[in-house]
Amino acid sequence: MNKNVFMKIGVIFLLFSTFIFAAKVKYSKWEKGLSIVSYLAQHDISKNILKTLDQDDLKLLDEVGYTHRYFELIASNGVLLQTLLPIGDELQVHLFRTQSGYEIEIIPISYQKDTHIALLKVDKSPYFDIVNKIKNRRLANEFTRVLKHSVNFRGVQKKDKVAIIYDQKMRLGQPLGMPDIKVAMIESHRKKHYVFKHSDGKYYNENGKVLIQKYMRKPLNHVRITSHFSKRRYHPILKRWKAHHGTDFGAKRGTPILAVADGKVIFSGRKGGYGKVIKLQHKDGYVTLYAHQSRLRVKQGTHVKMGQIIGYVGSTGRSTGPHLHFGLYKNGRAINPMRMVKFSSDGLTGKARRVFLNRKRKYTKIINKIFKEDMPSHIWNTVHEVSVRPSMKKYYQNRGW
Repeated sequence: MNKNVFMKIGVIFLLFSTFIFAAKVKYSKWEKGLSIVSYLAQHDISKNILKTLDQDDLKLLDEVGYTHRYFELIASNGVLLQTLLPIGDELQVHLFRTQSGYEIEIIPISYQKDTHIALLKVDKSPYFDIVNKIKNRRLANEFTRVLKHSVNFRGVQKKDKVAIIYDQKMRLGQPLGMPDIKVAMIESHRKKHYVFKHSDGKYYNENGKVLIQKYMRKPLNHVRITSHFSKRRYHPILKRWKAHHGTDFGAKRGTPILAVADGKVIFSGRKGGYGKVIKLQHKDGYVTLYAHQSRLRVKQGTHVKMGQIIGYVGSTGRSTGPHLHFGLYKNGRAINPMRMVKFSSDGLTGKARRVFLNRKRKYTKIINKIFKEDMPSHIWNTVHEVSVRPSMKKYYQNRGW
């Protein structure tokens, strides 16, 4: 089967309706601690199919975590026909059954991105009310994260107002990944507190002052980037989708690796293609990953300080030479680590400030319109099972499903 057919199979899920025939779609949360190999074993699938993937693909599989939700297409006799398991926001594992057996690949996620609004009055707290009224816990987490630098939430009272404009990726009717807040506002004690996301990806207050301050340092004293972060790209030579969820730094074997911020060691050991790995949990839901180490210096459960040596550069796992693979995750989602390392407390000046002020006026006008017209919020529905559309029955039968 060629690539176009693979892509069509992935899009099949968009055609499901409420009729039940030969198969049913199950929407589940990935079990904590479950690996791809264990998942294959649960369905009597040989792990040898993983040999068809290259080193980069296998590393991506090591990032599958229990925060991910995935889809399964299951036949009426209980046989697994297809699985779509996200790895981040852009790529997914595509496991599917053919007449000759199972195959596996990494393909892009088909999604839509729409702009939504949230408008509500506080009953208990902004976080609690967003979770219960908008049904989006990740939006509540992001709202709290970006506003806490400029608002004292303890002073928020009942009937204070909250407004949010945000982009949300949607996959089969379900929110995918973290919401991208463009502007958030809370009106408390008759004063409006705004936070604006600028084109540089940072959050600023009304005066153009950046709100989230730098708290990460470099993982090595001297850095030489050998491979940059990418969420997804189509490799023109390999003719397949690739991703690199981290930044690689070239260094000599034995070079000390430093914690980029205070944190707790949540993993210390071997992790598939990443070889010897340290994972640190930091504040605000951030996790850092330090891979391919030659020697680990800290154990799981240890608390470390920024700049503390946690291990040494090596080439363990799937690696072509000594280097550090440095990954950064926010609530389980891979993000570009260099953006965080480069955060500074500088404000906007000159042309950049003028561009920001234009952006601020635009979003302030939208917020005022939301309040004036009392626009309704989008409330997410949770659907755990969808059934196969009748017109697809013949499609599955022709493939022996």
